[in-house]
Amino acid sequence: MMMLQRSQMVALPVSGFVWGLVTGLVLTRAVGFKQALAVGCVLGFLLCITAAWSAYRSDGAARHAVGNGLFYALAAAPFLGGACLVLAQMAGLDGWALPVWFLGVATVLVSALGPAWQTHARLAAEGDAGPWARKHLDLRAGVLLPGALSAAESPRPAMTPWQIGALAVNLPLLWRLQGGGDTGLMALVVVVMVIAMVWVGVGQVGPALGAGWFLLDIERRTSQRLRNPEWAEVQAMRREHWLARRFMRET
Repeated sequence: MMMLQRSQMVALPVSGFVWGLVTGLVLTRAVGFKQALAVGCVLGFLLCITAAWSAYRSDGAARHAVGNGLFYALAAAPFLGGACLVLAQMAGLDGWALPVWFLGVATVLVSALGPAWQTHARLAAEGDAGPWARKHLDLRAGVLLPGALSAAESPRPAMTPWQIGALAVNLPLLWRLQGGGDTGLMALVVVVMVIAMVWVGVGQVGPALGAGWFLLDIERRTSQRLRNPEWAEVQAMRREHWLARRFMRET
């Protein structure tokens, strides 16, 4: 499957804006409708621009992996923070609104950036001639080989410490909020969301982001721009799309 599908040319930017807008509106009770709407519009705009860059201008290589990590952080961190905020408000803990929001944001960021740093450190220790680089890079041709940006192909850090740490920071909140009813149901929803986002961050986003970071290091050292092997096909598809061809870059 190609790294980019024609149906995503419009769907990615639009869905990014809608996601950001909804995430901002979750803050209505905490900051008021106008401020929440402003936050949602700004976040939606950032997500829209990031998604549009991925759809119209991404090289499908190192910068693509880093851009995907940025999109995930912008989308998931405020969303989980908002969910934790709603949970605190339902429990009558309005005074804890800001700390709880930061708790949700930190859960997403730590579970992605921690494994990314570990993955990058491990690949950097192996170097350009290490087993991962030999398997996934053709430096003579300047292209990535299949699986280079796949989290399944990236060396993953030990998952248990990051999972336990990211989940444990939520336990005091959940302990305080136990008691059944709607609050208990919302607490269950937040627990499921936390588990899912920690798994995605540790198992998918973090390793791919770390690999992209390592590839950027190689590009800087070798002064060459690594390309996705599907670059020509993706560019041809962009030229045929009415919106993508207005914003795409040729090189």
